[in-house]
Amino acid sequence: MALAFYLAFLGAASAFALVDWRRAWFFVALCGVLQDPVRKLSAGTPVLVSFLVVGLYACIVFGARHAILAHLTDFARRFGQLYTAIFAFILLLVISAFNGLFTYGFDKWKVPLVSFFTYCVPLVAVIVGYAWFQREEMMYRFFRFYAAVTSVALLGTVAEYARVNSRVLGLVAYEGDYIRHLPGIQIRLLSGLYRGPDIMAWHAGMLTVIAIGMALRKGFGRSMLLWGGVAAWGFFNCMISGRRKAIYFVLAFTLLFVWRSVKRIGSGQIVALLGVLLLLGGVIQHFTRAEDTSVYAKGAVASRVELAQRLEGGALETLSQYGLMGAGLGAATQGVHHLIGDQQMVGWQEGGLGKLAIEVGLPGMLAIALIGWIVIRLLLRLTSIDDVPGSSHFIRAMLFGMAGANGAAFMASAQAFSDAVLALTAGFFVGCLFATAALDERLAAEERAKAAPQLTSPVPA
Repeated sequence: MALAFYLAFLGAASAFALVDWRRAWFFVALCGVLQDPVRKLSAGTPVLVSFLVVGLYACIVFGARHAILAHLTDFARRFGQLYTAIFAFILLLVISAFNGLFTYGFDKWKVPLVSFFTYCVPLVAVIVGYAWFQREEMMYRFFRFYAAVTSVALLGTVAEYARVNSRVLGLVAYEGDYIRHLPGIQIRLLSGLYRGPDIMAWHAGMLTVIAIGMALRKGFGRSMLLWGGVAAWGFFNCMISGRRKAIYFVLAFTLLFVWRSVKRIGSGQIVALLGVLLLLGGVIQHFTRAEDTSVYAKGAVASRVELAQRLEGGALETLSQYGLMGAGLGAATQGVHHLIGDQQMVGWQEGGLGKLAIEVGLPGMLAIALIGWIVIRLLLRLTSIDDVPGSSHFIRAMLFGMAGANGAAFMASAQAFSDAVLALTAGFFVGCLFATAALDERLAAEERAKAAPQLTSPVPA
């Protein structure tokens, strides 16, 4: 029954996307919440449910096809070096896909195909975001919608924390507590309504950073108190997720956001930032004070050695084991085990560098490094621009912090980004950030287009 209702919703959303693809993007965020409870309630918890959102995404792309082609040309003109580097990386992906066919066998052709898709989806989402972003008020509306939906969804995490018994709570296709073992402690990982703790932790982290940015937007006041409470709610769920990557997601965003906006931040925003940090500190204090919750606080701490190992992700060992070309696409992509049957999955890598090392090899890693270098240089230039019509420096600094936080999250654990909604949303935000470079020209062109009919209209006798 749940699956039938979800399919009906996807059908209606897909039809709407053909008419108004920009507003239809809001449905992607909603699917990020609905798809996992539906999968848990469906017989056999079919993995296909987690990929159905791609159908909606395809309708959005089709509805936006003319805008995408126009903005793709503009993107290639404006960011030529990046466009060329991405094209070269896609060619390397094709080579890695053939490598994956030799690793798993030609009868498992779906494995490298699925992996190829997970790499390309964020790239297309970047162009969708580039075409979607017209004025910053659009992004603030999306932030409010996402915050409302995710805040309600995270009630499921607290319900699981309180041991409410329900089929829609907890890790999909798993019974009992999901325990993470660390030296001297055991941490119960929570998923809530989402299908896994990594997915839930990402959404909790994203809610927290959005709320932090919105709290600082207008400085100290009623808005700050409301969004500060949302940030504390999101951070509470980051803590009980048992995934410290969610906490470092928030930390990375805050540091990058403050770094790029420190010269333009006002006294009211400084007070608002201190207020939000005080609220988040109160959440941490809550977990450190009680004995039954102190394990979450202890589990959030990582040594320098642990951080270095996590960021390195087993890349050196992978290259030593599988060679410079790796094992091909699909070797470490989450979800492909559903396609290989009894055959053992090749990869064990969780970190971003390790995943790249085994799937695209050293050439792909070098291409990613080049793309990363170009992107960082471009984003630093973008976040140094003063306010332009329809795009303030504040929204650019906020999107920059989110891009950096997602990059750090990928380095720590690339597996979560095999989820279509996560990959689409992360790429979408990057595309919106790049779009801010063109808004002043784009809005001026729109004004000229509006004025053109008036200039060419006949003069009355």
